[in-house]
Amino acid sequence: MSKTARNGKVDLFKFIFSIVVIIYHFGNAVKFDNELFNKGYIGVEFFFIVSGFLFAKSLAKIPYHKETLPADSVHFMWRKYKSFLPYHFFTFVCTFITASIISQWNISNIAFELANSIPDFFMIQINGVSKMSLLGHEWYISAMLIAMFVLTPFVIKFRDIFLKYIAPALAFFILALLFHSYGNLNAVGAWIGVFNSGFLRALAEISLGCVCFAVSEKGFIEKFPKPVLIITELTLYTLVILYANKSLGSVSELSIVIMLAFAVTISFSPKSSLAFLNNKFVLFLGKISFPIYLTQIFVRQALVKSNLGLDYFSYMGLYVFTVIVVSLLCILICDSIVNFIHKNINKPTAV
Repeated sequence: MSKTARNGKVDLFKFIFSIVVIIYHFGNAVKFDNELFNKGYIGVEFFFIVSGFLFAKSLAKIPYHKETLPADSVHFMWRKYKSFLPYHFFTFVCTFITASIISQWNISNIAFELANSIPDFFMIQINGVSKMSLLGHEWYISAMLIAMFVLTPFVIKFRDIFLKYIAPALAFFILALLFHSYGNLNAVGAWIGVFNSGFLRALAEISLGCVCFAVSEKGFIEKFPKPVLIITELTLYTLVILYANKSLGSVSELSIVIMLAFAVTISFSPKSSLAFLNNKFVLFLGKISFPIYLTQIFVRQALVKSNLGLDYFSYMGLYVFTVIVVSLLCILICDSIVNFIHKNINKPTAV
């Protein structure tokens, strides 16, 4: 697999961890006994670390020029922000409509909630101006975008210093601070001084992903035999998923994050590539993982409100199936609209 090709293995785990996360959120909403993935929030760490790896990899292609640094940074972040917009807008509209129906809002309520949802609409709710009541789980996207916005000019200008010194320091000290303050990483919306804990979580783990990229660049991983890499990688991911399901007892969550970092680094190694996973179906699973994370919000609201009286596993199975179907619809609608715009905007007019 070439270094520029999509990584089917990473896309597969994106899908797996997106399912782990939505099942965790479902369990928090319905409150059954013996729920799966009671610590499924750990899946977000996988996405932060992967995003950090790809963030560092992308910025490595941007040369530093003092005169264009601000413009280069803004341009990079605008492309990142724009890539989320279609699916985000779809989710925002569907979630708002679902909430208005369930809560039976009148015109006055709708206007009030729309005004309160402006931070959610622009994906800046993690800065504290929103209670994140409408798109609560999008805190992850908001935190990631803001953390990357802060880091981008520094990574472009001080790339080597950032990867070798600043990124490891940020990851180590911020994670230590979060564990010392809350005992785990599941504190979102709390504040440490002037910083939101969700933002700090993103900043630390995106930096950790940058460290993974720096390790990958040095070629250390390539020195190991392929079977060793694959066995190690799958073992690490298995342990993380077992932890998400509360099957590892009192293993330190910091240890789990370190395991994820090692696993992600191996996953991005060309030497550990599994060619049979680099197919259109698996790559599509990676693509659908983002809509799955987003659309879970209003699907869960609707199912919980319906009070179907099902047992946990039937309820959860229906929920996951519905989220996947709605995510497919989200992709179909959003991609069609984006393609239509691309084909027609700036289209030469007949003379």
